[in-house]
Amino acid sequence: MLAHAVFGGLLLAVACHSAGLPASSSGGGKGPARNPGYVRMPVARHQFNGTGKSSRGWHWSSPPGATGFPPPPQPSRRPWSTFQPGASSTQPASSGHPPGPSPSVPSHRPRRDAQVQATNRWGWSSLEELGGIAYTIQLDIGTPPQTVKVFIDTGSYELWVNPRCDTSASATLCEAQGTYYPDKSSSSMFVGGEFDVSYGTGSVEGYYWSDVLSIAMFQIPQVQFAVANDSNYAFAGILGLGYAYPYSINYPSVLNLMVSEGLISAPIFSLGLGGDQDNFSEIIFGGVNTWKFSGPLVPVPIWPPISQQDPRWIQYWVNVTSVGMTKPGEHPVIYTPSDAFDMPMLLDTGSTLSYLREDLVAVIGQQFDATVDNAGNYLVDCAYRDQDGTVDFGFDSGRMVINVPYKDFIYQQYPGHCLLGVQPADAGSTNYVLGDTFIRGAYLVFDQQSDTIWMNQYYNCGDGVATVGLSKGDTGRIVGAC
Repeated sequence: MLAHAVFGGLLLAVACHSAGLPASSSGGGKGPARNPGYVRMPVARHQFNGTGKSSRGWHWSSPPGATGFPPPPQPSRRPWSTFQPGASSTQPASSGHPPGPSPSVPSHRPRRDAQVQATNRWGWSSLEELGGIAYTIQLDIGTPPQTVKVFIDTGSYELWVNPRCDTSASATLCEAQGTYYPDKSSSSMFVGGEFDVSYGTGSVEGYYWSDVLSIAMFQIPQVQFAVANDSNYAFAGILGLGYAYPYSINYPSVLNLMVSEGLISAPIFSLGLGGDQDNFSEIIFGGVNTWKFSGPLVPVPIWPPISQQDPRWIQYWVNVTSVGMTKPGEHPVIYTPSDAFDMPMLLDTGSTLSYLREDLVAVIGQQFDATVDNAGNYLVDCAYRDQDGTVDFGFDSGRMVINVPYKDFIYQQYPGHCLLGVQPADAGSTNYVLGDTFIRGAYLVFDQQSDTIWMNQYYNCGDGVATVGLSKGDTGRIVGAC
């Protein structure tokens, strides 16, 4: 267990939301960046300058002559079978113990034809909670495998590794996440092309490589990802799980490749972060843990629809239709208008906190007798974490309400110092975010096949995984066992 003192100077919200906010730092690693703050809102998409070919063969990258991100036509769903980069895949056992009965997994399996649906295909991995700041997943990259841990981030769409530790928010934490050395892998290939992303505080830059990658019981050949050569503030790399090819990037992401390799049936993954400091967090690719919720999963459509979003920046927006609280021993109270309230919010595992309209934050803060510090942060008494109340978020006009326990909603930065789980979005911004202080209260299924987020209240009453994605919308037929 990492000491809380390590996090005392950190409020990391490694997030990739939307472009357009001013950067507080330009370029990666150009001096130390240890000032406590929020890593929020990337402000510049990187440019794709790769040639698409190295001396050792063809890779997923920009075509020759590309000098920037190619503006795609209005995207259409291309068959996942178009991703056929090469060798058949294997599925080694992952670290930890997956829930429920293990699927029958051959050690070597040829890629199946696109018309043949995968059955009983899912990959499970535990996640490590870093003091409520963020959640990491273990990757094994290369031949022989090199272990690194990266943040899972539903607010971005690419994988990168190797932050620069001497300019990170915590060199100790950074070094504990591991380092990947391409020259120590016999299967690594240099792709080329610059990777350059700036955040509200901090940035990263590097180049693209390709290598074999093991994740969540799966081994995937020829995965393209960025290897940083300079960065600041970030103390771990990032696994982006948002919409990728053919929208935001012009090569298949890790999630895309799981589908094209026949490892899962569709680009779907489920997430149960569990309660704060409960030491149980998991992600399942291609499956749903039916023992983490009760009753059916409720579909919440991505809103605005992807057809109305920037085709180069498709994200998991959902429409929140009510916000309220249930104080201990009292009836629920809703603080938003009872009719026609809409607030699109981004579901982002990479954000420690959630961000709302300031008027709503003020109302919620009053219920906790919050104070506001010089930086505008709402602070609350940590004793509220021990009370049996909830902060409530409604979707689909109240058809689904997620009740987040105080313990999971109030973020304890260090003992005796707690922040309200929702903070004001930047002035003039409508980039509202449902971060980990919300997600801990919900069981979520991110379904790119149906452009839907399936959700229900999170419980933990056992383990048992059901495959999803065999047909469009089949997640709706899953019933929780709790």
